[in-house]
Amino acid sequence: MAVFNLGYTAPINPPGASPVLNPTQVWAGLQRKVRHAEEFVPLFSACEVVSEEPGATEFDPYTVIRNVTIRPGGPPGGGPPGGPPPGGPGGAGGPPPGIMMGAGGPPGGGPPKGPIRNVCKLYAPSRVDFLREDGTKFSNYVTQGPSGEETDMFMTYVFEWRHAGVEEGSEVWKKIREVHRKTARDAVEQTIKRIRELVAEGQL
Repeated sequence: MAVFNLGYTAPINPPGASPVLNPTQVWAGLQRKVRHAEEFVPLFSACEVVSEEPGATEFDPYTVIRNVTIRPGGPPGGGPPGGPPPGGPGGAGGPPPGIMMGAGGPPGGGPPKGPIRNVCKLYAPSRVDFLREDGTKFSNYVTQGPSGEETDMFMTYVFEWRHAGVEEGSEVWKKIREVHRKTARDAVEQTIKRIRELVAEGQL
């Protein structure tokens, strides 16, 4: 079992960005991403909310349980954000099929059979934790920038991916690590881009 702990941070409102997003809009966008993951992640074809439950106390997170479905063959237009190197999944120079799924994929690679269940914990207004049944974890954070201005914000994603049968330091391990590094970057940048689009369209 190989475990990859990776993260990526990007400014939410870099110079020239328009419209400029405020904290309320960003948090609304992350909540929408929990319930409508397919709007933000091309790898997903569907997202079904199974249940929602407020925290037992004001200190407990709001919990959303969802099932996400992986698009067969990857998203439209090619591989998933952070997809494998040239050569295709499992091809020359490429990592094994199903790399994006980590331990959740079937033996030999490929997307998992059936939806993947996520337990999502929302800590308003700055953090969402996701836990998959295979033990894979990832978190989304919104943090304040050094200026202290309301719109000076950063988005950070931290991932813990698990891959059964992969030996640390092997060539496959190195390829998987590079894919996940790119995935972390693309996930953050795509989320910021999509939230900005939704705000511009008047949907947030």
